[in-house]
Amino acid sequence: MQNYKEKLSRLDNDNSDELISNGSKKHAQALIYRFLNKAQKRVNITSTGLSIYNDYGIVDALNIALNRGVKIKILLDNYQNNKIMNNNFLDICLNNKNCEIKTYNKPLKAHIVTRDDDAFRYCKDPGSNIAVASFNHPDVVENATKKVFGTFFDKQPKYTAI
Repeated sequence: MQNYKEKLSRLDNDNSDELISNGSKKHAQALIYRFLNKAQKRVNITSTGLSIYNDYGIVDALNIALNRGVKIKILLDNYQNNKIMNNNFLDICLNNKNCEIKTYNKPLKAHIVTRDDDAFRYCKDPGSNIAVASFNHPDVVENATKKVFGTFFDKQPKYTAI
């Protein structure tokens, strides 16, 4: 795992456009942690239940990012709302003005995480362990921002906790 974290650090520092595998839970958490730690402006997330985000390191990185003024947008499956319980990541976001959470009334077709204008993680099938990521693909981030986190996101209903 340490080798993977070192690879993420190197690729991020080099602003590399290399596509990397990011399918396992631990690899995804390492990348999300890095995204939150290094974000300057925003992190956008689509997720089914945020369970992968309910990790001490990720929650700590979220707090630090929010305190820096990083804006967080989260789009969740609507039918999963009742299943999100005891999630520290969600609780922090619900109580912070820099975090906006919306729901979508259908199952999400993919999990996407973007950081600022260039880094992304994309998992086409949320039920699988197959995902790719990169630190320098502004075209992918721009596309996700336009299609998911722009007007589409704005039209979705706000998440309300149970």
